[in-house]
Amino acid sequence: MVTNRARVGIDIGVRTLRAVAMSPEGSAYKLLAMVETIRTPNHPVPTTQDVERLIHALERQGIDARRVSLMIPPDRLSNAIIELPPRSSGAPIEVLAKAELSKGASSDQEVHVWDLPPGRRARASEYLAIGLTHTNASEILTPFLQTGLEVDQLEPEASVLQRITGANNRVVFMVGSRYVGIYAYEGASALFMRTLELAGETVDSDRIRTSLIGTVDYLAERFDSLEEASVIVLGEQPASDRLAALLQREYETGIVRDLLVDVRPSPWLADFAIDSRWATAVGLACRPPSMEVAA
Repeated sequence: MVTNRARVGIDIGVRTLRAVAMSPEGSAYKLLAMVETIRTPNHPVPTTQDVERLIHALERQGIDARRVSLMIPPDRLSNAIIELPPRSSGAPIEVLAKAELSKGASSDQEVHVWDLPPGRRARASEYLAIGLTHTNASEILTPFLQTGLEVDQLEPEASVLQRITGANNRVVFMVGSRYVGIYAYEGASALFMRTLELAGETVDSDRIRTSLIGTVDYLAERFDSLEEASVIVLGEQPASDRLAALLQREYETGIVRDLLVDVRPSPWLADFAIDSRWATAVGLACRPPSMEVAA
């Protein structure tokens, strides 16, 4: 039975659900359970049966998952870099960003805004804004609530990966089964996020390669702090292996492949590898209780 201090994070993938249960152990985390189950095909969100199957799998590892944190699938988020007045002007930045991001949205949405540093290409004060409509939030939450779970948090991958990829300036690539997420951070501040749909292509196809290299070049030019940034590649293998090799060839730089969080498996999990496919689930389970990003 999970203790009150245990935290359960669930990564909602296109084809799978991945869940980890962890509890704080000093500056590290004790891994209590890890589960991967297959989702029902051709459903935009998990079905109630998918969630029940995941919860039953956790129960077989001794976890009573009553409260969970969920990742917001990238295709359910809107995001943009927006030019707005400087905060020193007294302008209501969050209100203005929400208005910009809500153009064409199907319902009201929750918006979070990060201030961006000035740069050579910035013509005005710029902000990174992400938004989740109430409609999308409801669709994600419904199958979990219908199974009797309490969802502590819906969180975007951008903030999840920020928490577990270190404290330096870095560009993070998260390779999913159908997309590549690109995230950039200056310390604890998010600078950029983009999702490249693979559309059946490999990560080293000409189109994807051109988009990846163009994005990296833009980041190095726009953000001075990223010129010497570390590069982190996480996610599904062997696609993440090919992406790491591509970036290493293009930029002749070292590539970080490991999770930068101290996870200590319980004895019965010692033979199971918690590789970078589990990064999002681990990051969700590492979330401080006070963290609020998008709900």
